[in-house]
Amino acid sequence: MLPDDDVATKVRALMVDALDLRLDPRDIGPQTSLYSPMIQLDSLNLLQLLLAVENEFGGHIEDEDVMEADLETVGDLVALVRRHIAGLRTETPA
Repeated sequence: MLPDDDVATKVRALMVDALDLRLDPRDIGPQTSLYSPMIQLDSLNLLQLLLAVENEFGGHIEDEDVMEADLETVGDLVALVRRHIAGLRTETPA
């Protein structure tokens, strides 16, 4: 289980890699808009990013979960990933 800070760090690194951003992941803050000129997220990029998250953490993020997350900021995305990871832990038999 990753600490919250590690999840946020990993998500920012995945964003830079999956979206081919020319940024240092440390320059992306939790309040950064996913639709800002810095990130420029669109539907195709969101799909690429979600696939990268699924590859990194396992499992599948349901479309309904993405829609309910109302993704506006990097912090919203990190929260979605944390919920996804928590859901994977509860689904896995001990």
